[in-house]
Parts: sequence; C-alpha cells; structure tokens
Amino acid sequence: MPARAGMPRPRSDFHKRRLHTAVCGCGRRAERHPPGNRKSEIGNRAYWTLVRLRQRITLPFVLLFVAAYVATALVVISLVAGAVERRLIDQTENLAKVMTGFPGPQARDVIKRAYDAEAWFFENGALLPGQPGTPPAFRRDEHALQENGAVYAKIAGDRELVMVYDPALVAREKSDAVRPVVAVAAVALVLVIVFGVATARTVSRPLERLADAAREVSAGRTDVAMPAVGAGEVGDLAGALNLMLDAVRKGERLATMGRLSAGVAHEIKNPLSAMKMTVQMLREEQKEEAREPYDLVLREIERLELAAGELSAAGPRPLAKQRARLDAIANDVLDLMRRQLDHLRIAVARAFEPVPEVDVDVERMKRVVMNLVLNGAQAMPQGGTLTVGVAPRDGRVRFFVADTGGGIPPGMRDRVFEPFVTSKADGVGLGLALTKRIVEDHGGAIGFETSDKGTNFWVEVPRGDRPGH
Repeated sequence: MPARAGMPRPRSDFHKRRLHTAVCGCGRRAERHPPGNRKSEIGNRAYWTLVRLRQRITLPFVLLFVAAYVATALVVISLVAGAVERRLIDQTENLAKVMTGFPGPQARDVIKRAYDAEAWFFENGALLPGQPGTPPAFRRDEHALQENGAVYAKIAGDRELVMVYDPALVAREKSDAVRPVVAVAAVALVLVIVFGVATARTVSRPLERLADAAREVSAGRTDVAMPAVGAGEVGDLAGALNLMLDAVRKGERLATMGRLSAGVAHEIKNPLSAMKMTVQMLREEQKEEAREPYDLVLREIERLELAAGELSAAGPRPLAKQRARLDAIANDVLDLMRRQLDHLRIAVARAFEPVPEVDVDVERMKRVVMNLVLNGAQAMPQGGTLTVGVAPRDGRVRFFVADTGGGIPPGMRDRVFEPFVTSKADGVGLGLALTKRIVEDHGGAIGFETSDKGTNFWVEVPRGDRPGH
C-alpha cells in the first residue's frame, strides 16, 4: 500500500509496522516483538505451550470433580425429596392405624389444622356420609404420594382414609429441605474446583519445568540438565531425558573427535607410506642377520597403517579372514614385543592350552593382542608379571591377558571401552575402543575382571568349525 502524502517513506518492514500502528492504532503485538527477535518469539511460543499443557492437565481434573459433584448432588437432592414424601406417607399411615372408624366432621377439622391436609373416609369404596365437599380423584395405591398430593391408607376393616396434601405445600417442604443441601454442595463445588486446579498445577509444574529444559535443548543447548522433579513417573522421565542428553553430548563429543581423528589419520598415511618404502629399501641393502631392526620398524609402521585405516573417514577395510590359531598369533606378537617388554621389566608367562583354529583377520587380531599386551604392560609402571593365555571356552576360543597392576579405577569401569577415555596422562584412549570394534566385527566378545590386585582382559571369538572338523 503506498505511503500517505506528507509522511516519510518506510525504510523496513519494522518501520512499516510502526507506521501502521501510529495510523490505525493496531499492530501493537508486532511493535512489541519486531521480526528478528527470535528470543521473544521462542518466549511467546513457550508461554502458550505451557498454557496448553496446564489446560490439558487442569481441565480433566476440574471436569472429573464437577461431574462427581453433580452426580452426588443429584443423588442427595433426590434422597432429600424422597424423605419429605416418606414423612407425609408415614404420618398418614400412622393416623390410619389409630382410627377404627369415622371420627366425625369435627375430627376432620382437627386433622386439617394438625396436618394441614384434607381428610376423607371411605367404606367399601363409598364415601362415608357426613363429609361435606367432594374428594379429589385418587388411586388406591398404598405407600405412595400421588401427583395431586393424595395419600391412600387402609383403616381397620373395610374402611379407608385418604389425606390430600396441598401440592404447593409439598413443593415448599421439599424446597426447604433441599436448600441447605444445595448451599453446602455449592460451597463444596468451589472447594472441589480449587482443589482440582491446585492438584493439576502440582502435577503440571514438574512437567512445565521439564518442558522448559527440553525447549532449551531443542534450541541447541545440550549443556543443560533436566531438573530434579521428585520421584514417580515424572522423576523417571527426567532421569531418562538426562540419560538421553548424556548420550547426545557423548555423541557430539565423539563425532568431533572422530572427525579430528579421521583428519589426523589421513595426514599420516602418506608419510607412513614414504617411511615404509624407505625402510624396505634400506632393509634390502642389509645382510640377512642385520635385517631384524628393519623388520621391527616395518611391523610398527604396518601397525600404524592399520590404526590409521581404522580411524580414516572411509572406514576400515573389510575383514580378510583365514584359518589361524590364536596361540600362534599371540606368540608372534610377544616375540615382536620382547625387547619392549624387557625394557619395561615385564615378565611374560604363557598359558596356552590346545585350541582349534578360528577364522580371523590375522593382522587385525594381532592388533587386538598387541593392544591388550601394551595395556597390561602400561598398568604395571614398576614392572610385574603379564600372563598371556589361550583356552577353549563354551564352544569358543578365549584369549586373555592378566596383569598384576593396581586395577581399573571404579569410576572408569563402565567407560573402559569408550573412545578417548583413558587413565594415562599421555594416553589417547583409542586402543581399547578399536580393540572392541575389531572383536565385535569378528562376531566375538570382549570383557574384563578387575580388582586392586590386577586386571584380566579377555576376548572370545567363535570357533568357526568347518564341515568335517
């Protein structure tokens, strides 16, 4: 819409809204929360979300209590009205019991003054003489107050008594009896509504606090914690949400570290290839008896290449399984690490039982053995005994490494296999995580037992028996 003559041209949507407000007096909400004010928008949305949440909890409580009140009030009013009718019927029947005949016209006047009702006497269905006037129509139904206020009762013999109460009087008596009940019920209704709202707010307040925290999480803040909201289902929900947030935070941290590790792995691949080629060339120039140091370097380079492959963004290469014996793999690794273990003052005890061959990726399984041996050696900085063994176990083959160190701290036992978790000052925390992944890729399992006298890490892999074996 074009600007009015004599007025400055609006320079933005916000100024247009302010100009529209000044001209027509509307748009105050837009003026209070101009576009771009994301915080106000979230605040408004949060407010109305909480309002809807409170309504969804409060309304059922209030409706339930009101329905219970109305049902109770109707029952009580019906009972009170019935009690009035019962009193009129009882007094008529009691009067009939004490009469043996027609007491005379004067008695009718006494009955009228005492009971405020007309009395008529019959015998064999006919009106007894001496009673002026015409009785109203009635039914000979005992124990009932009829629509016109008539109550029928039998007297001794064939005589009958009909007392006719004024319907307006009956209605007034019912009203007088019901009025206090209605007043008490009205007060009770107010109390019920107040109690219902208070109860609903008590229930909804913890949910509102959870909603506030969840809203912060949805806005990108994963450093918040769900508030403590007591015990019960809501408390369990808060605990579950906190566990979820811990998992989210852990996932974000691992994703960041994973990207960093993949970048580092990519950067070291090319230098490793160059180093490997150089060492291979130098090895070829040496005599056979002088090649052992070069073989050691080449094996370490291959171990680094394997680690880089596990950490690379492309992921590890597929398993190259072949038949092998775990005791032979362990012996190869221990022979390779002999000088390193001697330097660390680690005595190795080998406990190899006869076991069948298994289908494994030999190079990756060597990495598993090497990681567990290094982990055990590093757990004994002052030296000690490292027991390395292989044994059959429930249809599988178990490999284990037991050290005599101080054990794993209690606070770390549930997180030992998580990436980047380590108790060593110069450790990275990837060895056991990569070991676990390799073992699980083989369909195996890994675990440990620990105490203050040492730790025993074990790996179990399927036997993979072939037909005929």
